Amino acid sequence: MGKISRKANPPEIVEREHGRYMIKAGLLQNTIVARAFPKPPSKFRHLVAEAFGKTADDAIEQLIKTLEALRSERRSLRRDDPSLPTGVPTSDEYADALRSLSPGPKLLRALHDHALSRRWGLRMADLATAGEFATVQDLLSAYQRLGTDILRVVEQDEGPDVGLQIVMCGINGDGSLPNDIGALQPELQDAVLRLLGSDRPSV
Repeated sequence: MGKISRKANPPEIVEREHGRYMIKAGLLQNTIVARAFPKPPSKFRHLVAEAFGKTADDAIEQLIKTLEALRSERRSLRRDDPSLPTGVPTSDEYADALRSLSPGPKLLRALHDHALSRRWGLRMADLATAGEFATVQDLLSAYQRLGTDILRVVEQDEGPDVGLQIVMCGINGDGSLPNDIGALQPELQDAVLRLLGSDRPSV
């Protein structure tokens, strides 16, 4: 009688959460590797970092050290801002957060128009009207929610309630605009234009 062939069991994949990342570790091409990806609700599934080890647990431990080093490095690159204790996120952090959050088309259009105005800013009433927001306050509330979500993405720790300051610069201490003209944080402008381009859509 012929020998009974047995299918090899697929290598076990170990999964672990760390902050805003999902880590997956296992055997890949005879090497044990751990890889970190943004975890849901992020819709942008990209490789953030990877590390190797003798075991899955060892690789995960090395990867966590790498992630913490990346976090510290990004924090050190942030611009100081008195209204933001954690500093202004870098352009890369803003871009990663926008990819992860995938804001709706209406908010993205407003952000794009706002970013195209660069450092000069726009009259918020004009931006709200063009973006089909009922009032300036509706637009500012949408910015506030977006800023809070961005902060949750770039900071694992619980941060202060500075959502609007994360999106716009020159905000008063009470969270209000000093006048009717507002500009996005320069790093956010750069991130939006990198993702959406520097041309105003014709439609």
